[in-house]
This record gives sequence, structure tokens and C-alpha cells, in this order.
Amino acid sequence: MKKLTLFIMAVLLVMVGWLVYSYFWPTPDQPIENLPEETPLTVVEPPPVQPPLQKQKTDGTVLFEQGKYEDAIEQLQDELSGRQVEDPARHLSYLAVCYDRLNKPAQALETWDKIITTNSASPYCAQAYFEKGRFDKDRTKRIEFFEKVVAGFPESSWAQAAGSELGDYYFDLLDPERAYKSRHFYSLALRGKLAQKDEKRIKESLSQLNQKLVFSTMPAPDSKIYVVKPGDTLWKISREFKVEAGSEDVNGKTVPGHIKRINGLKTGNIFPGDKIKIITGKSHLEVSKTNFTMKLYFNGDFIKEYSIAVGHPKENPTPVGTFHITGKTSYPPWTKRDEKGTEVIPYGDSRNVLGTRWMSFRENPRFGIHGTTDPKSIGQAVTNGCVRMYNRDVEELYDLIPEDTEIIISD
Repeated sequence: MKKLTLFIMAVLLVMVGWLVYSYFWPTPDQPIENLPEETPLTVVEPPPVQPPLQKQKTDGTVLFEQGKYEDAIEQLQDELSGRQVEDPARHLSYLAVCYDRLNKPAQALETWDKIITTNSASPYCAQAYFEKGRFDKDRTKRIEFFEKVVAGFPESSWAQAAGSELGDYYFDLLDPERAYKSRHFYSLALRGKLAQKDEKRIKESLSQLNQKLVFSTMPAPDSKIYVVKPGDTLWKISREFKVEAGSEDVNGKTVPGHIKRINGLKTGNIFPGDKIKIITGKSHLEVSKTNFTMKLYFNGDFIKEYSIAVGHPKENPTPVGTFHITGKTSYPPWTKRDEKGTEVIPYGDSRNVLGTRWMSFRENPRFGIHGTTDPKSIGQAVTNGCVRMYNRDVEELYDLIPEDTEIIISD
């Protein structure tokens, strides 16, 4: 009987022990939320720093960025007087803007003047000249300040900001010199950040200017007026100036060429004493794959923007980089390459997708600029990697630009 009692007690102890173990040590089948919560770590903060006897001032530029202009003025002046800054012109520009924001134009102008007189080589002089022009109510003086920005700091954002008003000031469709200046300044403005309505207005003005400066016989600084001599032909003159000569194909289709297109000539007949205009400015192209646009420039000035199609970004991406135009062909055949091999498809065949012109890239002749048999594709990423244009546009571009024209393609 005693042994039985001991056995029962042992069994009971084991069962109690198992229950305790199961409760405090969960098995993998038990949910994690049954675990006891951990005590969070205590973050020990450093002891408070005792302030110095004199109040420690915050950097002036930080105060400016926080919009605390009164405090910023005091701090900036203190830092300038203590020679604690590496670029005084930068601090002075902050100081001038603070005065401007607080509606203190006299102090702002005095500070801009100080930048110009003491830091003439600093890029902050561009901002100083621009702001002085902005403040001046005399338009002639304002223009003088803006022109100093463009002349001294042509690559600055301030030159771009001044471009719009300078373009307006010189806009004149009858005076070649003023029209050329206007185009140059408007082109600067387009390279800056503009509101959509301002960009549209400037492009409309540029279109009017370029109808005169490019597509007419009016002389311009980036063109030459050539007087025809006995024995001259359009082909001979074109070869001399290295511009597109034009041609007439056996099927009767013509390529006007540079001289006929610029001067509005209907035939190739020219006579001694005739005056013809030839564009001599250096051309380059800029392609934006994202915007589906290609811009034409002469001597860095904006001429025209064309709508384009580009390659599919994954299957046949248009290459990014700098290339040069070569291998210009009118009414081109298309060399089709696929898994079946290579086939040359002549112009006029419904399978030929190149349209009326082809201009290849010297660095990679497989790619180029061409027309299209599918106008609805313009504005899309659907080509085999080439830049595709409306036929009317590619024909115009073909006549305007010579071989070796630079084309810059970016995403």
C-alpha cells in the first residue's frame, strides 16, 4: 500500500511539472503572442549641455533658409565682419535677398553693388546684375544690366532669366541685327525654367523670327549672301559651302536642297548677279526620348522643334549619347534584318518603313534619322531604335543640315 501511494504521488508530481513546463515554455505550435512581453530598452539621454556665457548664434545661411530674415541679417553681418566665411559674395547675396524679402530695396541694392565692386569675378555677380536690372524702373538701364549678365555669365541661370525680356526688347522682324539678337536671347530663355504660357509665347516669337532669319532672303549674321558668278550652278555653289545640293531622281522625285529651300526657289535656274542666301551657322540637334522631340539649333540658337518617334525602351532602345550625321540618302531603300536573313526593300515598296529620307549616325550606321510610312506612330516609342519623323519634317531637316552635324540624344 505504501509503495502504491508513493507511485501515485510521483505520477502527480510529473504531471504538475509537465503542466508548469508547458505553460511557461511554449511549443512551436503555440502562438507567439503567448510569449511574455520584453521590457523595452531604456534610452539613456546625454546630460544637458550648459550654454556658454554668450549666446551661441546659428549660422546665417541656416537662419535665411528658415525664413528668419531679421536674425539672418544680424548673423550674416557678424560673420562677414569677423571674416568667418570662405566666400563673402555668397554671404552678401544672402544678405541682399534678406533685405529684399523684408521690403528694404535701398539696402538690397547697396548690397548687390558691394558684390559687383568687391567680387567682380564671382558668379554671384550674375545675380547682382540681374537683381539691379529687376529693381531699375528705367527700361534702358534694366536692359543694360541684363546684357551684362549675359555677356559676363552666359551659362548662368540668371542669363537665362534675363533672356525673355532681352528677347522682347530686340524683337524686330525688319532689322536683321535686332532680330538675330532677339533670337539669341529667347534661345537662352528657353534653356531656363519657364511657365508653360511663357514658353509657348517665346516659341511663337521664335517661329516668326526664324521665318525671316532662316526661311527668307533676309541677310543674317549666321548666313552669307552669295552673288552668282558666270558658270555657277546650284550644285557647284552647294559643294563650295558644304550644304545639301539637292537632286532630281530618275523617277522624277526631287530634293530641293539647301539653297532652293532657303531662298524659296522653284527651279534651279540662277543667273550672274543673282543674290542667294546660304546658312553658315553651325547646326546641332538635341533629342529628348522622354518628350519625343528633336530641336534644331544654329550657333546654339533655337530654330525649330520637331515631333519624333523613338525606339521601344526594352526591345529596341534608341542609343543615348553624342553622334554625327553622315550617309544622307533621299528616297532610301530599307535593309531589313530578321531571323530569316537580310533583305533590301526598295523605296516605294509598301514594306519599306523609312519614308522619304535617311540620315545615318557615323558612330553606329545601323541607327539614324528617317521619315515614316506610318504618321500615327510619331510621339511613340515604337521604332527599331532610329529617330522617326514626319516626311515633311525630315525633308526640311535634310536640306537644312550638312553632314557631320552633331546630334545629342538623351533620355
